[in-house]
Amino acid sequence: MKLVLVREIVKDQNLNVIAGNTGLDRKVISSEVHRPGLELAGFFDYFGYERIIVLGRTELAYLGEQSPETRKTRLRQLLFFNIPCIIVTDDLLVLDELTELCNQKNVPILRTSEKTGEFIYQLSRYLHNRFAPRKSVHGVFVEVYGVGILITGPSGIGKSECSLELVKRGHRLVADDAVQLMKISDTKVIGYPDALIKHHMEIRGLGIIDIRSLFGIAATADEKPVELLIQLEKWDDKKEYDRLGISQKSVKLLKVEIPNITIPVREGRNLAVIIETAAMNFYLRKMGIHSAEEFARNLQTKMAKGI
Repeated sequence: MKLVLVREIVKDQNLNVIAGNTGLDRKVISSEVHRPGLELAGFFDYFGYERIIVLGRTELAYLGEQSPETRKTRLRQLLFFNIPCIIVTDDLLVLDELTELCNQKNVPILRTSEKTGEFIYQLSRYLHNRFAPRKSVHGVFVEVYGVGILITGPSGIGKSECSLELVKRGHRLVADDAVQLMKISDTKVIGYPDALIKHHMEIRGLGIIDIRSLFGIAATADEKPVELLIQLEKWDDKKEYDRLGISQKSVKLLKVEIPNITIPVREGRNLAVIIETAAMNFYLRKMGIHSAEEFARNLQTKMAKGI
């Protein structure tokens, strides 16, 4: 199970610790953030206590209008649960009762100068990135005509050389060798380079080259959604390859379906041109234009007419 420590959030989000210093090693196990509303009115039946609690101007104003007895009761009910931490926005003053209870329960109170809405958006993005499923795959990731194409295949088949040719043609390198993948939604996976080899590529015989230094800043990209997977394999004369391309195959990356094409490699094939064509054909498919299906329909029509 993935988790984040409260002290990591304090550091990464530049927060001030107001109380509950001894609880900074508490674990955050949810990427969701919660602003208590019904809970401050006493309704806790569906309280998601595993989430970070954010108190803004509205919540603190509501608590301030309650009688000291009611306020203390509500705060005790809130802290009865094992919440990871409380974050106060807008640099607002923290209620004395809340500070006292959090010190007793070892629940950190953190504070930021950010506005509540902006901070929740920022924190939610941070937590979703920290909890997002990830994996590393061997291959090359390029952007061709705006399409994020992950190229895979056995070592030595020519992935990097093909990508270098694509860069020379004006396309962009995202990652070489170790492509890092992160799932950011049920339908989208983004790819980005390993920090150690960012903007670099290994070419057998030349060694490691710096693509950004050689071809300029426009030749690289920091990240890109993976939209198409192209698998390179050695040409096998005994294997029957797709001649029409009517059926669209797909593979799963981090449980997300990605369109997949297998391209056989043999001497004399211009892989860069083929991959450029695959990118343009991908766009046509997204626009609802299926060249292979249209060709098949026209052929069937002519055969039916006996032409």
